[in-house]
Amino acid sequence: MKKSLLGLVLALFINLAWAPGASATDGHFLHGVGAINSAMGGVGIAGAKDDILGVLYHNPAGLMALEGHHAAFSMELFKPDRTLTATAPTQQGPFTGSQQSKSEFVPIPAFGWSSELIEDKLVIGFGGLGIGGFGVDYRQNNAHPLLAPKTMGGFGNVFSNFSLLKVTPAMAFKASERLSIGLAANIDWSSLSVDPFPATSPNGAFYPSATASATTFGFGFQAGLIYELNDAVNLGIAYTSKQMFDEFTWNSTNADPTDPAFGTHREFSFKLNAPAIVGAGISVQATDQLFLAADAKYYMYSSTEGFEESGFTQTGAVAGFGWDDIKVFAVGGQFDATDKLLFRAGYNYADNPIPDENSFFNVAAPAVIQHHLSLGFGTEVANGVDLSLAYYRAFESEVSGPLYNPAYEFGQVGVPGSNVTSSMFEDSIVMQLSFHHH
Repeated sequence: MKKSLLGLVLALFINLAWAPGASATDGHFLHGVGAINSAMGGVGIAGAKDDILGVLYHNPAGLMALEGHHAAFSMELFKPDRTLTATAPTQQGPFTGSQQSKSEFVPIPAFGWSSELIEDKLVIGFGGLGIGGFGVDYRQNNAHPLLAPKTMGGFGNVFSNFSLLKVTPAMAFKASERLSIGLAANIDWSSLSVDPFPATSPNGAFYPSATASATTFGFGFQAGLIYELNDAVNLGIAYTSKQMFDEFTWNSTNADPTDPAFGTHREFSFKLNAPAIVGAGISVQATDQLFLAADAKYYMYSSTEGFEESGFTQTGAVAGFGWDDIKVFAVGGQFDATDKLLFRAGYNYADNPIPDENSFFNVAAPAVIQHHLSLGFGTEVANGVDLSLAYYRAFESEVSGPLYNPAYEFGQVGVPGSNVTSSMFEDSIVMQLSFHHH
């Protein structure tokens, strides 16, 4: 029975990995994983309050707080709302248009398991987590300077879909009476499709399509520690290494209809790693009923391949997204109203990684969200089985900068009188079933 349940969860997780990518909320990562962690603003470095998913996402040292056996399955339904507005100068005056992206609920799964092998000394865990992504689907629009037909100098329909998942075997052990140390291997999987694909040389004035989703694996590690300052206060630090991926590679065709080689095969690649992350946190059991926590994290995008460079190369290809490093701050809490009813709330702030001058190069990846507010509750539905629900709103943010054209100053200077603005807000609901046996 247990093997059948695990097989069903794994199959569902793999199938949902092919779902459209969501626009995540801390850079291109989710602020939290699962209903418990999401409702508490994504805190978890100094302890994730009996939540295996939050532990596996933020700090494997938190496994030591999970006595006995734990398992959890979560499903998030994530709905981003994105708008692209642009202005281009013409002989007749400014040409301005605005277009909303097609928006649907995106399913994001997660599951986790842990077992205490040696009481109060060694705990192991394993999880599969959907942790991030981005995507847009802007339809072709004659009244929009960027979405006008390709024959009119626009891009036509602009589509992107990126998904990021990790499978993480983990362990934690007691180094001393008050110090727990955790280690985890991150086995990552990602998929990417973009149309048109600008990170390769164009055929004439036309970039090729990369709509056939390319996938690749990546690897890294996670390490952390939690120190029990006293019976009520924990301090934690955590480090996630840069996640190193193989290149995405696409089979495509020559996109220039005026070229005799139009429609013939071409192949191109792009490498997109995930940044290293360092963080610290504190948790406080303020009263028997009230738990509070706060985290601070730093994401190192500016030294991550695929994100570090920007602008056009000499071949007319876009060099990369050009993101800055970002700081993330989270606070959250849980109030035990009764033995069987818990309330949770949290707030999460993230810097916008996209500099204004790189707005144009991030039309397909508008990761501009900064402020998130989350709420949730949990209840015991059976002996050893808890149901948790969460909702969060990522409030509207935007990035705005000039349009670039390789034909104008070799694409090194923004076109005077131009503007490209991406704005976005998001809503999400999350459900989680947690199982525990002591």
